[in-house]
Amino acid sequence: MTAEASDRRDGNVIDRHRSADAEFVAWSDHHSKEERIHQASVAQIEDHPDLNDGASALAQQRAWSRRHARERRLHDSALSQLRHEA
Repeated sequence: MTAEASDRRDGNVIDRHRSADAEFVAWSDHHSKEERIHQASVAQIEDHPDLNDGASALAQQRAWSRRHARERRLHDSALSQLRHEA
């Protein structure tokens, strides 16, 4: 085997590895995105605060209140962090 043939073969192996690495990274990114979407869907179904209280207006108000309070806490926390960084 000549040196040129060896270089050509090694180049192909390297190119194939780079191509495989790029394909794996693309697959991994896509897979992790799909997994996050799936987990969010499952969480909404299983952990929904008013899952069994669909007919009760009071229970729905309480669920809304809990969600809204959590949103306010997250918002206040984010603003606090931004103020401390500045």
